[in-house]
Amino acid sequence: MADHRARDPDPEELLAYTGAVHRSLQGRPLIIATTHRPYAVLLAMQLRDPDPEPPRLRQQLLAVCDSTESVRTHLPEDASDVVVFFLDEKLQDGSILPLLHELRQRAAPPSVVLTLTPPVPAAVVQAAWRAGVQSLLCSDDYGHGELAAGMAALANGERYCGPAFRDLVESAGPEPEDLTLREQDVLQHLASGLTNRQIAEQLQIAEVTARDHVNRILQKLRVQNRGAAAALAVRLGLVH
Repeated sequence: MADHRARDPDPEELLAYTGAVHRSLQGRPLIIATTHRPYAVLLAMQLRDPDPEPPRLRQQLLAVCDSTESVRTHLPEDASDVVVFFLDEKLQDGSILPLLHELRQRAAPPSVVLTLTPPVPAAVVQAAWRAGVQSLLCSDDYGHGELAAGMAALANGERYCGPAFRDLVESAGPEPEDLTLREQDVLQHLASGLTNRQIAEQLQIAEVTARDHVNRILQKLRVQNRGAAAALAVRLGLVH
C-alpha cells in the first residue's frame, strides 16, 4: 500500500479520520505529535472548525508538536484527561520511546495513541506496547475501522492493539534492560561506526571481548548485522 506520507493529504480522508477521533475522544484535550506538517495543519484546521461537516464534538487542541521536547513543554502537569496522538514513533529529535516510558512514570499520565506505518521492526512494536501505549494502530488499517476501534477502546479505558501488530505484541521481544551496562556501552560505539578493534580500544577491553559483546547484542536485538543493530538501536532510543 502507498505510504500516506508520500502523497498530499486527501481532505475527505482526513475529515473522516478526524470525525472518528472526535466522536470517540469525547472532547478530551489533545496533543498531536508528528513531523508530517501537511497532515498536522489540516488536522488542526478540522479540529478547530466551528461548523464541521459532518457535525462532531468540539476538541480542545493543546498543541501540534514535532519533537518530544515540544510534547513535554505543552503537556500539563495533570495530564490525566489529555490524549497524546503520535503519528509515528520518531519525531525531529528522535525516538519517542524514551518519552513514552517517562510519561508512564508521571503521577497523572496522559493517554497515548500511536500509529505506525509499515514496515516496522518487531522490536519497535513490542517496545511501544511495553511502554504503555493505550491504542497501537497500523496506519494502513485506518480505512478498515481500526482507528474507530482503537479510539472506542481508549474512551472505555481499555488497551487496544490493531490486528496488524497483535501477534508481535504477544510474542517475546528484546527488552532494553536485557542489555548489560557493558553491552549498552558497546552498542553506543557500534552505532557510531566503530570496528571491534576500535571499540576495544575505547573501552580498554580485549578485541575478542568486544567481538563477543557485539555478537550478543545482535542476538538480543534479533538482527543479522551491525548496521541493522545500529538502526534498530536508534529507533528504540537505545543510543543518542
